[in-house]
Order: sequence, then C-alpha cells, then structure tokens
Amino acid sequence: MEEIEVTGIVLNSIKQGEKDRIIKIFSVELGGISCVLKGVENSNAKLKYACQPFCFARFDLAKSGEFYLVKQVDLIDTFFDLTSNYTAYSLCFSMLEVCNVLLKPNIISERLFLCLIKSLKTIVYGGIDEYLVALKFYLDMLSIIGYKPNFEYCDTCGMKFIGDIKYDYQEGMFRCTNCPGGIKISKKDFMTIKIIFDTDYEKLQTIKLHNDSVQYAFRLVVRNVCSRLNYRIKSINLDFD
Repeated sequence: MEEIEVTGIVLNSIKQGEKDRIIKIFSVELGGISCVLKGVENSNAKLKYACQPFCFARFDLAKSGEFYLVKQVDLIDTFFDLTSNYTAYSLCFSMLEVCNVLLKPNIISERLFLCLIKSLKTIVYGGIDEYLVALKFYLDMLSIIGYKPNFEYCDTCGMKFIGDIKYDYQEGMFRCTNCPGGIKISKKDFMTIKIIFDTDYEKLQTIKLHNDSVQYAFRLVVRNVCSRLNYRIKSINLDFD
C-alpha cells in the first residue's frame, strides 16, 4: 500500500457508514484529496478532532482505491478560537468552502494554500478585523486563479482613472463612468480594495480603514467571486437578493 505524508487542512467531512468519515483535505503536496478516517465516530476515537473543519495537521496516509486512509495525524492547529466569534467563523468557513470548489482533481496550488493559512492565522491571532482579512484572502485568491484586479486604468477604454469609478462585479472590472456596465462606487471604496490588495498580511495591522467601507468592499468582491466560480457561497449572507 502506497504511503505518503502531507501537510494540509480539513475543508469538510461526511459520515460513511456507522463509524467512519470521509474528509476532504487541502494539502500542499497533492491539492484536494478525499481521505477515510476509520472508526472516528466511536466515542473513544483518538482522531475525532481530525474530522473537524480547520484541522491543520500533518497526515500520514495510505492509498486505498480512490481514497486515502488516515493512519496518523500530527496536529498543528485547530483554530479553536474561531468558535467564540460567529462572524469570524462564518467568514473563515467561507474560505474553506471556496477552496473546496476550486480544488478540482490534480489541481495543486501552494500559493492558495499559504494564502488560506495566513488568512486564518491573521484572523485568529492577529487581532485584525475579520472582514478586512477575508477581503484580502478573496482578492489574493482571484489573483491566483488569473483574475488580478486592475486599479490603474479602465478595463474597457484603457483610460487612466481620474474621476468617478464603476465596478462590474460580474466581470470583476473597474471602469470609468463613460463606459457601460458596472455600478458607481465611491473613491473611498475603490481605495479600500486597492490598499488591502497591495498590503502584505504581515502589515495589515497598519491599515486604518472604516469598517463600513471594508464590509461593502468585501461584498462587492465576493459577489465577483461567486460570479467567476458560478457558485453561491452558503456559509455567509451577502444580501444578494
């Protein structure tokens, strides 16, 4: 039986039979993989924690058919403090949800993995507004999958931004007001998105932005994420309707 060790984070789990669970792991080495935790539904199961979302660990696996069997787990973090903050938990769970959508078979992205882990650590241990960090994650995620936002000039006519700006949340493009499509956004909201995109995780604590602007920008960008992926995120309420 082929054996391998991977570093990864549990995205979700489903019950299989009476005592087992199948977990989806986002790993550095293999991307998204489905693994079986045997007997984990038993009350005295030692690896019960390993089937919980946000379980960040090193997993010893053995290949068995289309799945991997989990042999041993060396825990790194559970991000347990998220359970005391419903908003932070929901935003972080949305990150797991979107990563699960992105991770098609044989898709490996170390950049996305590091982006996810940095975001979780910054929210749990950095003392920074969770919406700000979540917005940073989604902006970086869009860039990683090939949709880096352009803050310099209109994506339609190519003119540099001078006055008012519009944002097309379906295409993820900023436009000048002379071009069709998109909704008008304030200069403050535009700069909120640009500043967060341009700032490294380690320096996010230096940003001073109004919470209302951050949350509005978050909803604009995540609406674009949903459009790009043709998927509506279930773990957060974006008030789309």
